[in-house]
Amino acid sequence: MPYKISGTINEAADIIVINQSDWSVESCDSCPQGYYSFSTLASGTKAIIGRASDGYAVGYGNVLAQLCSGDRGIFAGGVTSYTSPVEHNSIEYITISTLANATDLGGDLTVKRWNAAGGSNGGYDRGVFSGGGIVGTRYDVIDYISILTSANAQDFGNLAAARSYPSGADNGINNRAVVAGGETASGNTNVIDYITISTIGNANNFGDLTIARRILNGTSNDTSNRGIFAGGYTTGNVNTIDYITITSLGDASNFGDLTVARRSAGTTSNGTNGRGIFGGGLGGSDVNTIDYITITSIGDASDFADLTVARSAVGAMSNKTGDRAIFGGGGSNPTDYNVIDYITISSLANAQDFGDLTYAHRNISSCSNA
Repeated sequence: MPYKISGTINEAADIIVINQSDWSVESCDSCPQGYYSFSTLASGTKAIIGRASDGYAVGYGNVLAQLCSGDRGIFAGGVTSYTSPVEHNSIEYITISTLANATDLGGDLTVKRWNAAGGSNGGYDRGVFSGGGIVGTRYDVIDYISILTSANAQDFGNLAAARSYPSGADNGINNRAVVAGGETASGNTNVIDYITISTIGNANNFGDLTIARRILNGTSNDTSNRGIFAGGYTTGNVNTIDYITITSLGDASNFGDLTVARRSAGTTSNGTNGRGIFGGGLGGSDVNTIDYITITSIGDASDFADLTVARSAVGAMSNKTGDRAIFGGGGSNPTDYNVIDYITISSLANAQDFGDLTYAHRNISSCSNA
């Protein structure tokens, strides 16, 4: 995989990237004040120099290049048949940048279940699936996979309590996943747990959501560290959007509202580019609505466009700064779908057909190595 460096600078400058193994210049480009990122670098330590228009160095340092975001999306678990549910532990994959049908990964989750909270540490290639359930049973199980490897999931640890219908978010290569909300034996919960994705072990308490709810939808702006949890169900559907700082333990705060109160949407983002997307879901009926927010800016969601089919319980992921979002599967009772849609996250427009899952199912967990 290619590597990247990123950071911030306090004024417009030319950013020069030098490979310290042979002191060759790998990249040089003009950047505005603020965030910068360079990809397609070799591995190893880089010397970074910021050169202002007057020729003076305005910032410098030595950094270790990090793995770039990947391009594989994962769909895991789920359920078919609304009237007589059949649970699944299958894992499928797609290449997000390439229109095609999904392929079986060649391995399964440790337990058949639906609505586990998905997450990953991005280019480091570990996906995690936390909690979830089947009819009459809730799980505290956390599984992990190597996203690029055809193999069964393995046991990672356990959540603090067994819960169905939680939601997940992560900060990518910063290596933390959070699992929020869901339903325990006592009812809806507001609990947020966290794990260090690269370190096998049980989850720890992070804080609380603003309201207890299940079947909510989570995403983040990746290494910029803001996690988002939107919608869900209490005694009815809600339009609440909460936010947290993933690296800082504490309770969630109110961000704004969705355009439509709903649960079970597919949610993802274009990472450090800062746009969060919520596709489909169940309001008064299944909807094809896609909303968007700017994750760095507190406020209500706005209308983006529509999915190809109105449905809920959709699996969603993206290739982050690659700017493509994927929505796979889902259902609109009594129909299950194998549909995969895609959008370009930065461009307001209706979703288009990407391909098909290996079979029709809903309540799918998802992640990517982006």
